[in-house]
Amino acid sequence: MEDHSPSVLELPAAPTAQRSHKPVLAAVLALLILAGGAAAAVLWPEADEPAAAVPTPKPSRALTPFEQGLNVLEAQAAALSKGDEKAWLAPVDTKQPKLVARYRTTFRNLRGLGVGPVEYHGRPGSVSTSAKAIVSATFSYCFTGATCPEWRNTYSSGPPKLYQDVTLTRRGDRYVITALETTRNQGALSAPPWEGPALSFATGKRVVVAGSSSQKKYLKRFLKAADKAAAVADRYAGLIGNKQNARYRIYLADEKSWKNWYGGNDSSWAIGYAIPLNAAGTDIVLRTRKVLQEEDISLIIQHELGHVATLAGLSSRDTDDDQWLVEGIAEYIGAYPKKPQNTYSRYVLADAFRKRGSPKSIAVKSLTDDADDLTVSTLYAMGHYATGCMAAKYGEPKLMRFADLVLRQGQKPAAAAPTAFGKPFAAVDKACLSWIKSRV
Repeated sequence: MEDHSPSVLELPAAPTAQRSHKPVLAAVLALLILAGGAAAAVLWPEADEPAAAVPTPKPSRALTPFEQGLNVLEAQAAALSKGDEKAWLAPVDTKQPKLVARYRTTFRNLRGLGVGPVEYHGRPGSVSTSAKAIVSATFSYCFTGATCPEWRNTYSSGPPKLYQDVTLTRRGDRYVITALETTRNQGALSAPPWEGPALSFATGKRVVVAGSSSQKKYLKRFLKAADKAAAVADRYAGLIGNKQNARYRIYLADEKSWKNWYGGNDSSWAIGYAIPLNAAGTDIVLRTRKVLQEEDISLIIQHELGHVATLAGLSSRDTDDDQWLVEGIAEYIGAYPKKPQNTYSRYVLADAFRKRGSPKSIAVKSLTDDADDLTVSTLYAMGHYATGCMAAKYGEPKLMRFADLVLRQGQKPAAAAPTAFGKPFAAVDKACLSWIKSRV
């Protein structure tokens, strides 16, 4: 089986000596954000690949052990969607209290997050006898309020998926679940937060914040900031034509969870990331210890929700050449209502211009894996200023139209600018370079 680990663009934190300027330097390259000198990532799933599942057969003959086992899982999926915990737990082996506890925790975590449609698909596993059957199962799910894509037999299309090997053992006239193993090498969606320890929740008007028991004391504080930030994100989601109906989901990770959820993140500078659930929404994970060191957690949350507003609903998008805009629009939303010249971005560009001169275009080249700190910081700050310029000169609706054409519809800036601004991109570029230099 292929390795589907996502590619991640890492961004170093700003130098400690500059931290006193705080606001936000945050972003994502469909991947990354820097907020208040800390950073986070958005992880895109890899390209489509077979999900190793087949439609459930409906034979008139006697059911095979695999078919009987899959029927058990399909009934469980229906129970989870309906909120019937008793039916969800009914097929789990009562002789294994740890297994029962695991299933109960999964049920309560997903229900607390607002799970909606759930499906199980599968194929025969390595064992299929009258005594025991292993189902290589694909568990798909969506949350209420979000548009749930139709089932697709690929990894990055359709609803988000988790891959499992479920062992069912014959007990009398039925099969019971006696083992569950989640496949961990299926890419960015391995180890979602709801699959781990029991979560606690704080639910607001537009956001649900969740975390393990160690994070419970922080939930209300983060929820207050998040609900306020959600109003900003909703506004820009509307402007870009990507209205969010579901509640935004934010997970608070302690250090153990940070290393495990969605495959973990071992970057010392990272403060959080957003991960698209195919076209069914986006999860945000924040590293609580790091976030609490920042002066204003609302700026970090607002930046991350800005990524959801601009990128949610896409299974994947090749934005590698447009990293300046991905990061810039997230910076712009994250810092709202402050103008870029009143944020940390100003100090970054002043330093960059003094040391290396000003860039020749607002479309700064995307980062390479070995980019140094100043190169990285310059891209984010230039993106912030560039989007601020386009909003100031042409208005926010046209800025968001441009972002939609480039980031969501896949056009190049040269093709998108005449439609969005009524001017060639070269003219926009020249005008904004002058605007930026006069404000740094």
